[in-house]
Amino acid sequence: MKKSRKKTRGGGILISIVIPTYNRANILPVAIESVINQTQDNWELLVIDDGSTDNSREVVEPYLKNKKLTYYFQDNKGVSAARNKGIQMAIGEFIIFLDSDDYFDKEVLKNVNQALSNKPDLVCWEVTRFIEGRKKIQKPKELSGIYNHITAIFLAGSICYRRSLFNEVGRYDTALNFGENYELGQRISAKKDLKITIINKPLLYYVLNISTRKSNSIENRLSSYIYLYKKHRTEYDKNPKDSAEMNYLLGFVLEKTKRKKAAIERFKKSWFDNPRNPKPLLKILYLKFLS
Repeated sequence: MKKSRKKTRGGGILISIVIPTYNRANILPVAIESVINQTQDNWELLVIDDGSTDNSREVVEPYLKNKKLTYYFQDNKGVSAARNKGIQMAIGEFIIFLDSDDYFDKEVLKNVNQALSNKPDLVCWEVTRFIEGRKKIQKPKELSGIYNHITAIFLAGSICYRRSLFNEVGRYDTALNFGENYELGQRISAKKDLKITIINKPLLYYVLNISTRKSNSIENRLSSYIYLYKKHRTEYDKNPKDSAEMNYLLGFVLEKTKRKKAAIERFKKSWFDNPRNPKPLLKILYLKFLS
């Protein structure tokens, strides 16, 4: 049943927050509570369960007493499909995606509400990253030519989208479960007169344990890189430095999977596209003579 559109308590523009999840019952409450405990209440929360086989449903059940929270279960289709379902169900004018192993600062919505006075298409903010326990602050930065050199950060939980953008550029590409946020970002960055507001505060806590995140597997990264390169080949051809970077990444993952000959070919393409960068040449020499 479709919800009726209305402002939440305290007024303000309604912001839909979408949490896709799969078998993360043990950590999902942290993400949910980081939304419920916001200092501003102009939000709705959509938890999209992408076919969990653990007790995620039971974990979410107590939170459903809050009428601002909706739980939806679907067959396992991947994170991109789960986010797309959230877009379909959302009634807010703006949407934020939050991964179920990350969590918000309690004042993210307060800061976003202030930023929305500029009538932006996107609002981006800084991220406190914990990668294998190591802490680092990641800030929105000027991106490369394939993103039209916009200043942004396309990481789930660090960006608020005007919902109408998805009508213009399309939703998440369901062929991807790695790099899908930045692929969406490539399409968004092509929009003329894109208006972006930056919040210079770390408002997302991003937690990454590489060994346990399936999307970071070498084979998944390889197939995603190949798909991205083919899909956006025209744009890569127009931006040699981006092409060089993508071919280097392809060479790197091919090397990791012991595909030496294919890796050398990708490193050659990388060096050809950007001969001022010595890294691919060093890789070629290493693979040919030292490995």
